[in-house]
Amino acid sequence: MAWTPPLLTTERLFLAAPEDNPLSFASDGRNAAEQALPGLPSNWKIFLKGTDQPIGTVGFIEWDREERIGEIGFILMNIHAGHGYMTEACRAVLAFGFEGMGLETIQAKSFPDNGASIRILEKIGMHKERRVQARLSSKAPLVDLDLFVIRRLGQCAVSE
Repeated sequence: MAWTPPLLTTERLFLAAPEDNPLSFASDGRNAAEQALPGLPSNWKIFLKGTDQPIGTVGFIEWDREERIGEIGFILMNIHAGHGYMTEACRAVLAFGFEGMGLETIQAKSFPDNGASIRILEKIGMHKERRVQARLSSKAPLVDLDLFVIRRLGQCAVSE
């Protein structure tokens, strides 16, 4: 079961969760793990301010509460690539992951030849830690992916 994370805003974007999630994140000073919310937060839909059509999604695709590790994933419509929107959206989600979810480490995986995703991950402060083999679905063959990581260091690890 998923829960509804808060609306996130940036200079040019707002990130909204789907409206059909039954549980809401309570911004009462406790992070999501402390609130014992079940499951993962849903992916946020990404909107340009002043529009009502999403241009992509971003969110956590894995969350280990005990280890305080989350994995971020994202998708952007090709027509909106190259404007920095996904970098801006990912920074907002990283900040929420560290502050709102209580994460200590956030990871992402990318195909080694996906230059656009790698550039985004590097711009948001992630660094390549190692190459891993993983399945894209339960029955798919193993593929090589690069694992990127950012760790919380005292204060929020993401900055402009």
